[in-house]
Amino acid sequence: MADSDKTKRPTLGIKPDAEAPSARTRAPVRGRHVPRDHSKPLPKLAADKAAEAKSGKERPKAGRPESAEGGNERRRPRPPGSVQARPEPREQPEAQAPSSHDKRAPYAERPRTVNVEHFFVSCPRGLEAELVRELAELGVTDARPAAGGAAFLGDLQLAWRVNLWSRLAIRVLWRVAEGRYRSEDDLYSSARELDWPRLFDVSRTLAVTTLAHKSPLKSLNFASLKIKDAVCDGFRASVGERPSVDTHTPDVPLVLYLTADRYTLYLDLSGEPLNRRGFRIEPATAPINENLAAGILRLAGWSPEQPLYDPMMGGGTFLIEAAMMALNIAPGLNHHFAFEKLGSFDMVEWQRLRKGAEAAQHEREPLAIYGSDNDPLMVRAAGLNLQAAGLLDCVVLREADFLQVDAPPGPGLVVSNPPYGVRLSLADMASFYKDMGDTLKKRYAGWTAAFISADPEFPKLIGLSANRRTPLYNGPLECRLYSYRLVSGSNRG
Repeated sequence: MADSDKTKRPTLGIKPDAEAPSARTRAPVRGRHVPRDHSKPLPKLAADKAAEAKSGKERPKAGRPESAEGGNERRRPRPPGSVQARPEPREQPEAQAPSSHDKRAPYAERPRTVNVEHFFVSCPRGLEAELVRELAELGVTDARPAAGGAAFLGDLQLAWRVNLWSRLAIRVLWRVAEGRYRSEDDLYSSARELDWPRLFDVSRTLAVTTLAHKSPLKSLNFASLKIKDAVCDGFRASVGERPSVDTHTPDVPLVLYLTADRYTLYLDLSGEPLNRRGFRIEPATAPINENLAAGILRLAGWSPEQPLYDPMMGGGTFLIEAAMMALNIAPGLNHHFAFEKLGSFDMVEWQRLRKGAEAAQHEREPLAIYGSDNDPLMVRAAGLNLQAAGLLDCVVLREADFLQVDAPPGPGLVVSNPPYGVRLSLADMASFYKDMGDTLKKRYAGWTAAFISADPEFPKLIGLSANRRTPLYNGPLECRLYSYRLVSGSNRG
């Protein structure tokens, strides 16, 4: 606490000793000091004490040392701003980071009040277990995997941290209501009970998205409409006006999830999906999502100390995610989140989290991360995307055919999203995958390899024995991640 704050501390009516009246007009009694009425004689007990004090024989009261010179001694000074009486108990406010604009001077360091909330973090299917591990690294102590994500308990500041730092998440959802339902009217009644003006201001725009699994309702759009009506009716009853709807870029996105007999209503704290890092300036053919690329790097066991090579890099997504991991760059630093529009948003706490993330970054430096493509347009696209991320000088790019060039310095990890489907004919795919296997066996002994493919013929045509196959989804496309330990002259299927 600053000295300037200490001087403003309330004293509960007890003045500093510099202003205290002399002992001749005030008797030293316990508790509150009351001026003596000189028109009335002292009570007998007080008179006896005064006589004893003059003779130096006054005995101090038990539990409160008195001066050897008696009750006429001036009281010992207390530090400025100190208080003798105990302040009245008061309700603890919601925990906030200290602010330089806060003029209150608390009597003691007050513990932070943590409001435990329920959250759900969505991610690409197949990465649920890896997401739980990532959340544990971010300070979440009880994350539980679920279909398409993970659930956890914590305060809102922890949810902000997940938005800022998670490389695998798509959205962070705050659960504000749940229960059973049988009709749209049940959904309306439940949403109508919430104190919506406490959650966000009427000036904010909103939109409702409904997702369902085995729901008996005939129209999900009608379910969304009933939730919207409940929110607007709640505002009209409380503040006399209603918020507007913006289905494209709402300030406050709401998500309603329905099962056969239960509903869950969420506030979307992320807004724009977290996998949109803002660096995809030039798109590539059949790109891979950023959070899926980061998850593949984790599943492959890659660490920044290892060299990494993407020989079919396309727009450079693997390269950007690897470089951000190596330099400890928070993927959400360039984001604006939906939680910044809520009534619970604390700018001071959020700036503390952001500044901590900025300070945690490593200095930009050349990294053992390599990318190549035989299409010059893809080399250009990767360069532009890396430049937008501020990572162009950290990664080595070249226009080259993977089947014709030597391996970069290693060993390390070869990772890629090789072409398949409409990008190659069936005969071309069979020949290309076989050549890939031969190249890996001859030139990448000691390396590991991880390839994601939606082609069910890929593992047979590449001619290598995968030590691990992981089901994943690249958006709606079902894929497999094939992992290989490459040893010269072996692991041929």
